[in-house]
This record gives sequence, C-alpha cells and structure tokens, in this order.
Amino acid sequence: MQLIDTHVHLLHPERFAYEWCAGVPALQGPFPLAAYRAAASRAPHAAHVQAAVFMEADVPAAQQENEAAYFSALVETETGPLPLIAVIAGARPESPDFPAQLARLAANPRIRGLRRVLHTMPDDFSLAPLLAENLRRLPAHGLTFDLCLRPRQLPNVITLVRRCPETQFILDHCGVPAIARGELDPWRGYIRQLAELPNVVCKISGLPGCADPARPLVPQLRPFVEHCCASFGVSRLLWGSDWPVSPDLPAWLEATAELFGSFSTAEKLQLGVTNAQRIYRLTS
Repeated sequence: MQLIDTHVHLLHPERFAYEWCAGVPALQGPFPLAAYRAAASRAPHAAHVQAAVFMEADVPAAQQENEAAYFSALVETETGPLPLIAVIAGARPESPDFPAQLARLAANPRIRGLRRVLHTMPDDFSLAPLLAENLRRLPAHGLTFDLCLRPRQLPNVITLVRRCPETQFILDHCGVPAIARGELDPWRGYIRQLAELPNVVCKISGLPGCADPARPLVPQLRPFVEHCCASFGVSRLLWGSDWPVSPDLPAWLEATAELFGSFSTAEKLQLGVTNAQRIYRLTS
C-alpha cells in the first residue's frame, strides 16, 4: 500500500519554540526529516510512505511565517527518497491582520493549506464571525484548512464549516475520539453530521495516540476507522502519521495495512495517494 503522509511534524527546537512540548520527555527534539525517514524505512513491506507533507507544529504566532519558509526551503533542497513535497502553514485566521498574513503565505507556492490548532482554544472559538469571514478567503488562493479539535468541539465546528461552504476543510485525526475508552458516542453522531457537508474530508491520522498502549492496537481502532470510512466514503479520506506525536511509525503503518487490507487496489490508491494529491494540490 503506497502512502503520502499528510501529517508530519518536524521539530527543530534550536530554531522554533514548542510550548506544547514542555514537560513531555518523548518530544524533547530535535525531530528532523532524517529521523522521520529512518522511522519510515522500518515499515513493513505492506505499507510504504512515498512522500510527506509538513504540518505546522503550533509555534508562537511570531514564528509561524518563519517556520513555513524554513520547511518550504526543505521542500526545494531535500530531494531523494521519501521527499518532503508540501507545507501546511500555521496561521491566525481569528485575527484582523489575517488578510495580510494570508497574502504573504499564499505567495509561497509550496504552501498548500493552513491550520490553526483549535483544541487549545475555548469551545466557542469556532463560532466567531471573523474566523468564518477570514476562512472564506482561502478558496481564492487555492488553500485548505485543517481542523484540529476535540470531540466536544465538533458541533461548533459543524457550524463553522456550514458558514464557509466553498472552503475545503480537513478533519485531523478523525476528530481525536476517545479510543482508549471505546467512546463511540456522541463522537459517532457528530462525524456523521460533519460528513454530510461536502466541503470536509477526514484524515485517518494520529489514532495510535488515542489508544491504550497496553492493548492490541488494531481492535481498538477498527470501529472508529470503519465509521469514518462509512461516513465519508473512500474518496474523502486521507492518511497521515502525526509523527513524532504518534512516535511508533512502523506500528502505525503495520496497523494501516491491516485496517485497509480488504480495500481494493483502486481504493487503497485513493486513500493513500490520489486523494491527498487532489485535496492538497500535490504534484508528487
């Protein structure tokens, strides 16, 4: 199964600040592209990462554009096996200054989308009129918006998506369900409602971090993954790792091969490669 990893966080603490990593020993980097490539090379033969997309790593607002520029330069210079092919940049779409920031970011051809982490914000953050107004600016620049949130925030995000019908949204990590506790509801109903909106797709990513490490992974993930597949359909699914936040990339790749083993060859290609190329406008 060939995959484009649409969710890779490369961490360089010598250059950027990662306040969310403080107190997390496993995330005391650096985590450069070389380390990611080494992890991917240990993958089982049934699943193979052929390219990666850098996902912004929630640096302070003052560092966002420098982060995007740094990793865009890596796209240009780091060729070879498992290339970095695009950047999803951090932004502050809730800000009155966002139109100017958007113009600068959109001028960079390596940036394919934007993200603003929502799960650290108040639950009503998604209902701010200015946020929706600014996100409605993205289609004119061909940019997407990744949604990173908790299940309880899904109802407000459904409202946000409805307010921006022309904007392409990507739901990261299936909405971060409580997999370790097996809590399908109310998450399951929210996912079904969100999937009814044609301008949102679902990223199957980061799920091992939601599971109980003391129990087998695939049986925990299967009901959640199957619900996302049934709700969105294979043409509206992407795949990602969330490395190094989800650190065991070989285990996630092995689980991916098992979870989607019953898919046809064409369906595997859609999920793993062509959907990412279409949604993020990737050229490789």
